[in-house]
Amino acid sequence: MSAQPSLPTISETNHLSLEAFTKVISLLFEPTALLTQRIYDARPFEGYDKLLDKASQLIKELSPLEQLEVVNAHPRIGEKAKNLSALSRIEQGKASANEEAVLAKWAELNRRYEDRYGFRFVVFVNGRSKESLFPIVEERIAHGNRNKELVTGLSEMVDIARDRARKLEAASASCPAPRF
Repeated sequence: MSAQPSLPTISETNHLSLEAFTKVISLLFEPTALLTQRIYDARPFEGYDKLLDKASQLIKELSPLEQLEVVNAHPRIGEKAKNLSALSRIEQGKASANEEAVLAKWAELNRRYEDRYGFRFVVFVNGRSKESLFPIVEERIAHGNRNKELVTGLSEMVDIARDRARKLEAASASCPAPRF
């Protein structure tokens, strides 16, 4: 079993090559070259909190098409584990006793959501079970406001990144970060 990744210091991150910086940003956000390049171009940052504040601002400044690219980089809830990043696998939790039925329902809900809005459903799972999120996605499908939904999904992505940064910084404080 591999250890949880850790973050280099923000000072180190500010001086990384684009390739190495991409690996760091991909720990916080699911990989997206567009967002990574924009964040890279906005360096230096005083801390990961400031980096994420800037990322949030940059996301809001993207064109609608670019915002779709960013939100669609996020994995679907209930996606096969092989298609998830290591952190997404952890965040989506362990299999439940009725996992097959839960995953089938997620496949249906993801299809309905994507048919309605044209992009992926994103929610900050925050340790909740996949089943407990059913009412949230059903409510978000029902309200039907595409613009509101895109803003919500992008905001949830930043919340996920903030949580990851907090956890990874704590892990980095207890063990040295890998060299990128």
